[in-house]
Amino acid sequence: MTRPAFLAVALCAAAAVSLPALAAGDAPVPAVDNAWQASASVNRLQPSRQRAVAPGADQLATPKVAGSNTYPGTPMANGFRAYPPSCATDPLPDKPSGPTWSNTLDIPARAGGNIYLEPVTITVWRLACSSSGSAVPYNPDGYDNAITLVRVDRRSENEGSRDHFPMMPFFQVAQGRITDFVNDPKTLIRVASEPNTVISEVPYGFALYDSTTFVLENYPYEDAGYFTYSDAFTLRISTGYADLPDLKLQIPAYVPTENTYPDAFAFLPIDGYAAAQWQNQEFNEGLLLQVAEAYDAQHPYRRMLIFDLLTVDTDGNPIWLVGASAFDPSSSGVTSLDVDLSYLGQAQGSGFEQFPWGKATINLASCDELWVDYRPNANVPEPVPVFEGTTTYARVFSANGMLCE
Repeated sequence: MTRPAFLAVALCAAAAVSLPALAAGDAPVPAVDNAWQASASVNRLQPSRQRAVAPGADQLATPKVAGSNTYPGTPMANGFRAYPPSCATDPLPDKPSGPTWSNTLDIPARAGGNIYLEPVTITVWRLACSSSGSAVPYNPDGYDNAITLVRVDRRSENEGSRDHFPMMPFFQVAQGRITDFVNDPKTLIRVASEPNTVISEVPYGFALYDSTTFVLENYPYEDAGYFTYSDAFTLRISTGYADLPDLKLQIPAYVPTENTYPDAFAFLPIDGYAAAQWQNQEFNEGLLLQVAEAYDAQHPYRRMLIFDLLTVDTDGNPIWLVGASAFDPSSSGVTSLDVDLSYLGQAQGSGFEQFPWGKATINLASCDELWVDYRPNANVPEPVPVFEGTTTYARVFSANGMLCE
């Protein structure tokens, strides 16, 4: 069996490579670390900014030239990101949900020195992200955002086996003007097992011992293909062998409804991405919201929300309403949180102290909009302000490295 011309040239370290038939004793299919580095036809791809890039296979034997950077990069969002940084973190879910697109595929597998075919199930699905309507690299029109996942499932009797295992296939995407799976290297996409990465990927030929969920990403190179995965696209999963069938899944555009993607219409989880300075111009109020880690051995995921509202009293003087609330985020996150509020006042013969004011319920409607429902206590003394109901606050800015979109 031989590779298609494009795969032989664009995806192999040698310009012309043929593979023997799948039979006992054959060598395994060679893995490709980085598709664009393995081909003379795509070596023109260059990083768009100064970033450390893993060396290609042909560079490993050459001594590394010393650079000039002695410090790592500062936290920042990937400029080639395919979904909001605030959408997901490790680990990715191991169970598909919502609308799914799935089929089985026989892919090359290895048992010692033998090559065989093992059937796996490929499943694609999306998870709803914030839909703030912001103009971002992957969403220039401000429509709904999602993260797109693909899972490779082994059969239960093969799960976890190390003595025989399938090998990672190729993943390609056709969208817009990028449609030629055979001749266009821009169809290649980055497939990673951890979200919010820049260059990491699981390469072709990688041993798949366990069923694994991956996230579809873009390569961080100006001349590589760039895809908006919330739009419709075709996903091709290929073995790399010309006479083995591939699998093509037609993924429609992400158009959430309350039935298909209820999370798209729900409040967002309260986490570090909610930490920001918020304001309400109508009431001339500023709110500083922080989310701190407050874990211990018994509560390894515990967080602490800290609430500081600067408003004015009935005499027009500044006054602070402050509070804090500890919470343990579940697997689905905490989307509503009650906070006991106090006002800062001066006690007789002493400095400032905190006095009970009431309660507030915090909800993050989107990355750019915070809802706070106030419920004051009875008999709050003058000139402390008393107000109730829901006040909407707009985000002023995000913390560095915690870009909520």
